[in-house]
Amino acid sequence: MKVVDFFFAARPLLHLPIWSIYLCSLHYHLRISGGLFEWSDAGMMACLSLMVSGAYFLNQIHDFEGDCINRKLGFLQRGFISKRQMQIAYVAVSLPALALSRLFSPFALVTFAQFFLLGFLYSAAPFRLKDRPIWGMLVNAYSFGWLVTFMAMPEMNVHNAGMLGWDNPFYFFFAVAAVHILTTIPDRKGDLAARKMTVAVWLAPVTARLLALVLMLVSAFVAWRSGHALLITSSLLSVLPLLAAAVRPSEKADLLAAKAPILLLTLLAAYFFWGYLLFVVALVILSRIYFAKRFRLVYPKLA
Repeated sequence: MKVVDFFFAARPLLHLPIWSIYLCSLHYHLRISGGLFEWSDAGMMACLSLMVSGAYFLNQIHDFEGDCINRKLGFLQRGFISKRQMQIAYVAVSLPALALSRLFSPFALVTFAQFFLLGFLYSAAPFRLKDRPIWGMLVNAYSFGWLVTFMAMPEMNVHNAGMLGWDNPFYFFFAVAAVHILTTIPDRKGDLAARKMTVAVWLAPVTARLLALVLMLVSAFVAWRSGHALLITSSLLSVLPLLAAAVRPSEKADLLAAKAPILLLTLLAAYFFWGYLLFVVALVILSRIYFAKRFRLVYPKLA
């Protein structure tokens, strides 16, 4: 059971937007280059998941008190995993991911090294960039929106740089920044009590929603400049629940506004790679079963 606990403590469902960004970026690259999805792409996603798992382990260790206040009673709070065990797990998944990335290319190693460093600075004291509104947003946008996009091209150089399309990283940078802001709004009261300075604490909720709206519209504009109709549609559809949350604010509305863009991006990645949809459905079913039995919770749910 401990192995299963560690698997779900790695927050696999929170890997979905990362996998989806990678697959969407890979699709646009392959469309230009004429290549196909290869085992190296699956390997890159696996290494990326190991690195992200480490970041989530570290985040839970340093967010223990805040999660208690926000009633996110998880693996550490219930004693399923100790802090010491989670620290060991952080090292056990992060270092192999960093070492294996060199198998893809020197560029991949540099990219993963940035991911590792930012993951540490994001959660660990005294840096705790997650509790600094601007830095927290920028680290998320750069890590998940920018670096993951370039991981779709581990052999990046001056000769094939244009094959990705320079607008793609900008698109995901702005979209991820918008989603990050939206995820801080439902936790605002708890974060305020825990003296955490997130975007939603720093700004009034209405201002935070407005900033997220602007960033999402900017992402739609970038997609329009690139001629990516499906990315435009995804961004514009994501604006609708955001507007609904602005008109009739509620915790459920804010949760829906934060989760809708992730769902849309996941469906878009599944449209490009149909096997991904089967994987996501299986992961959601397994997560439902696990959290129902282990935590007596209904998870995941849209709002």
